[in-house]
Amino acid sequence: MGKLAKEDKRWLEEKFGTRVNFRLDERILYSHDIASIPLLFSRLIGATIPEAVVQPESEEELISLVRWATERKIPLIPRGKGTSGYGGVIPIKGGIVVDFYRLRRIISIDKENRQ
Repeated sequence: MGKLAKEDKRWLEEKFGTRVNFRLDERILYSHDIASIPLLFSRLIGATIPEAVVQPESEEELISLVRWATERKIPLIPRGKGTSGYGGVIPIKGGIVVDFYRLRRIISIDKENRQ
């Protein structure tokens, strides 16, 4: 994937405001999980720096982001706390990391189905 177009960045900024980040230093933090990727694997994978990091706050925002990215064939990479070890979920094709930090409210618990 190439760089995000200006229109793409503008849409993300309008939709997410301060909850979208294009700064290189911030994107580097989201380019790996709990630890840096071992050199052996990083040579095979290549660059893993996303084009942006987004923190949706609602289901509606997430749905809007997924539809928008799907139309443009922009990869979305889900991220919880980044505690996987060595390459759990990383942006191997660029794209946008979706940080679920703000979507942590429990809506319901279904004990019977363990959901």
